[in-house]
Amino acid sequence: MLAEIAVGVGIGAVAAAVSKRVSSTTTAAGLSTAPTSTAVTEREVALSLARFLHNAPAVAAALAAIDADAPVTRTQLVAALPPQLALSLSKRDVDVFLSAAAANPDSPPLARDISAFIAPFVLPPLSVAGVPAVAARKPLTIDDLFGSGVSPAFKEFFKSSYNFSLGAVAGAIGASAVYPIDLVKTRMQNQRAKVVGELAYKNSWDCFKHVLRNEGVIGLYSGLLPQLVGVAPEKAIKLTMNDFVRRSMANKDGSIQLYAEILAGCAAGGSQVIFTNPLEIVKIRLQVQGEAAKKTGAPRKSAMQIVRSLGLFGLYKGAAACLLRDIPFSGIYFPVYAHLKKDVFHEGVNGKKLPIGELLVAGAVAGIPAAYLVTPADVIKTRLQVAARSGETTYNGLFDAGRKIMAEEGPRAFFKGGVARVLRSSPQFGVTLASFE
Repeated sequence: MLAEIAVGVGIGAVAAAVSKRVSSTTTAAGLSTAPTSTAVTEREVALSLARFLHNAPAVAAALAAIDADAPVTRTQLVAALPPQLALSLSKRDVDVFLSAAAANPDSPPLARDISAFIAPFVLPPLSVAGVPAVAARKPLTIDDLFGSGVSPAFKEFFKSSYNFSLGAVAGAIGASAVYPIDLVKTRMQNQRAKVVGELAYKNSWDCFKHVLRNEGVIGLYSGLLPQLVGVAPEKAIKLTMNDFVRRSMANKDGSIQLYAEILAGCAAGGSQVIFTNPLEIVKIRLQVQGEAAKKTGAPRKSAMQIVRSLGLFGLYKGAAACLLRDIPFSGIYFPVYAHLKKDVFHEGVNGKKLPIGELLVAGAVAGIPAAYLVTPADVIKTRLQVAARSGETTYNGLFDAGRKIMAEEGPRAFFKGGVARVLRSSPQFGVTLASFE
């Protein structure tokens, strides 16, 4: 580049002109006032020009801010430059630049039009003429896939099916990530303090260590297959139903009232039980049979053996407790999640789309109160669905279980596994909702 400058303006001529200018005692704001030599070499001229042209965009902006009718002086140019750039340049650098511009036949000496001298060194914007603009990729729509002649009912069905598939994949990812915590939660809730010889866990961490020591890593994943089979329809139905009810109850401007948000969440929670209760009872029995096999030597049963022993009606044992847990859980979770996105992370403000990190946080935080507050119903459901061993209390329905747990173990028993439940549900729903979104 310096060779091109030398050809364009004649560095030798500039060096001679600058030698006269630098002998002047005139000083400029922001420049050193120390006297400089009257002999300026071509090398020094080249270096001064290089420093100026390296900052060509800032120099061009400074020139544009100077009064059009007044000649450009050293003081004016330095005052118009950004402070850090002005301090980094010497008086000689400025004189070299002004002299080079004056020597350029395409710009009048010391006029505002010396911007024509700096312009070739300012990089053009990316959208220059001759370069075709890259069009933003248009998302595929249902009309793109099936044509514009499809009915609104089919579009709604296809959209719900698509959301169902996303929910299934997202649910499987979330459930697999936190399954050991779910097993610990079940073991804690099934622990009976009144049974002689029952393996007592001090807390969730102690339970985790016992399972790992007695049953190995594989023991932490007992019952995972029914969970994966069940979590897909559970999360998919829940997410799809919540979206469907929210859209149905939304105002014309897209807003939705709080009662409608809660109702949508409750509908989502209630809709999943018919599919998930049978799989949950199988999962729970697989989760707790490891400790029974260790203590009594009882043979382990496969998932299919448990299904055959329960029968159709047995698979829905504890369904009332399941409804009591899932309806309020979703009624709390989905409104909290929606308001965290809107009011805390400002989704939609100026077109903002939340990054995955903020979606994870919103989903996880919303799961904390929802998971912990419904722990009593989850404890009752676990007690109803676990096969009672010899000497353990048996329960005859929702209210009988609640009464006996209170009488035998006190109110604290209703929150057994509460911390583990939060640790399981909170990140699971965070991963699930982030994947779904």
